[in-house]
Amino acid sequence: VSEKEHGADLYSSEMKLTPLGNGTYRANGQKYYIGNANEAGIVSTFGKMSDSGDFVFFAAESKNENFECVQNVVNSQSYVAEFFLNDYPINESDILSKGTEAWDTSLNTINICKYNLGWGAIGICTHAFYEAINHAANRSLFNHYVTDFPHIQHLLTDAYIRLIAMKLFTSRGSDYMRAASENDKRYLLYNPMVKMKVTTQGEEVINLLWDVIAAKGFEKSMFFEMAARDIRGLPKLEGTVHVNMALIIKFMANYFFFPDKFPEIIKRDELGNDDFLFNQGATKGLGKIRFHDYNIAYNSVDLPNLNVFKEQILIFKEFLFTARPSEEQTKDFDFLLNLGEIFTLVVYGQLIIENAKIYNIEDDVLDQIFNFMIRDFSKFALQIYSKPSSTEAQMQLSLKMIKKPIVNVERFDKIWKKYVYDLKDTYQMNE
Repeated sequence: VSEKEHGADLYSSEMKLTPLGNGTYRANGQKYYIGNANEAGIVSTFGKMSDSGDFVFFAAESKNENFECVQNVVNSQSYVAEFFLNDYPINESDILSKGTEAWDTSLNTINICKYNLGWGAIGICTHAFYEAINHAANRSLFNHYVTDFPHIQHLLTDAYIRLIAMKLFTSRGSDYMRAASENDKRYLLYNPMVKMKVTTQGEEVINLLWDVIAAKGFEKSMFFEMAARDIRGLPKLEGTVHVNMALIIKFMANYFFFPDKFPEIIKRDELGNDDFLFNQGATKGLGKIRFHDYNIAYNSVDLPNLNVFKEQILIFKEFLFTARPSEEQTKDFDFLLNLGEIFTLVVYGQLIIENAKIYNIEDDVLDQIFNFMIRDFSKFALQIYSKPSSTEAQMQLSLKMIKKPIVNVERFDKIWKKYVYDLKDTYQMNE
């Protein structure tokens, strides 16, 4: 889909398919940043008809003599190709879709790709976590193991808890994706969130772990050296965080103020062909998509930090109702970005609660998750307060959103010993 000069701007695609008559065509153009295009048997390629400008998706074979694989554009064992099609012959049977269907197909393909990025972040963070705790637990400094220091315990515990939250949200997102239908497209909120929220949380996990593993993380023998670089790429793929946030904000009004009723979605891990994912239909009408009431999840749990988080949500709804952004502020994406960050925290917490029930996550772990959720909520509220355009009413409500998590030393010590420290020396990657 992407091209060197245009990136994710599909409207500007320069790949051209020229009709020659009798159901034959010639394709000419360049594609850039295409995974595995050096070896893939079939490379589905997005472009435009040269005569009408209509969008088109067609299949090209990487071993065809008119398929020129130029280079791997990344310095990695992964192959991300730049390639040219030079008078590449295409028959009618090679065309996958045309016109509006081709456009919808391209965006619907990206819907699935967005979801995959979350698991990429989870995998990177999981390997890095084991490497960090193994290093810290076996390294002695000043007659103490590194894991004896309180700040290291906090760093590792925060990284672990954030990683658990990433897994819970992403796997729950799969349930909604597999259960989707023409009348239930809630996944169109959850998938971009896997892309932008889970991957940026992955960056946060690596940041925390890097303060534990320190200089060891630069060494060529460590997985961490690669993880610290690659984790940065995931939020920038399949549209930047900002592009996906602009999409997510479209759902905010219906999510908070116009809930609908849906049957409960169960865990979906059965074998089966997910027909709708391969025929998602038109990509318009995002503002009409409805969601079930998030209060169902939040009211099902009574935990100290979760209750504080619910207070923050109520104040945020008051903000949206009584101090909503002015017309000028709605054009200022820097202002809207922080509103969107708070919105995504509410959705993030909702699916985490739903999945915590499915996987029988212990209450102490769930409450520790909402410890960092409160802190993150407060951080974004402070940023809204600090914006040049924020009004007096917006500033006052932003300050009210800033809350401190409930301190529970016993809970923290339990999680550190039972869940975090207990993982030392339990896994090491093959050399």
